[in-house]
Amino acid sequence: MKRVQGFVAGLLTAAVIMAYGVTAFAAGNGWNITVYPIKVLVNGEVLQPTDASGNPMEVFTYNGTTYAPLRALAEAYGLEVGYDSQRNIAMVNSPNKDNASPTTDSFAAAWTVKEKPVTNYGSEKIFTATYAGELGMEEFKTWWKSFSSEELAAEMEQLAAEAQALNPGYTVTMYFSFGQYNLGTAFAYGSYEFSNTNAARVWIK
Repeated sequence: MKRVQGFVAGLLTAAVIMAYGVTAFAAGNGWNITVYPIKVLVNGEVLQPTDASGNPMEVFTYNGTTYAPLRALAEAYGLEVGYDSQRNIAMVNSPNKDNASPTTDSFAAAWTVKEKPVTNYGSEKIFTATYAGELGMEEFKTWWKSFSSEELAAEMEQLAAEAQALNPGYTVTMYFSFGQYNLGTAFAYGSYEFSNTNAARVWIK
């Protein structure tokens, strides 16, 4: 319990209090409180917490204490969150890293690639490649940095090219991310591929 509290407190040192009004909040039918919504920055980027259904959730202060969804904050750092409903216990753990390997052989298998449901850009299709491996944030940074710029470009562009090959006649833009963090973009059309990892350089030092 103390470890989880320390983890959350550490994350919330990056909170930026926003004085844009007061919001009413109800907890069940028992009591009402007045809260002040705030924004949270994680490594300089705004975190937008969502619930399990993808609906946005508020981060707020009450009586000098900041409250935020545990799952959104933990997953932003690549941690695994579980819940034991029988014992009413929430669990935050570092993921199992036994199967992770910083080699180009495992790069393609480390991503979940999905096409966005609606693409409104004519002949362009938008895909997301979200890291789905077992590494926590710090381990992921080490893994990412183990690739040269040329290797990263080749691997990202290959994934974009494979998506484009399944959609002939379309250009493909593929956004890579680790949790809430942007890593870069790969672009593919026919035999032309291009990638940019400037976004990853902002937070992977």
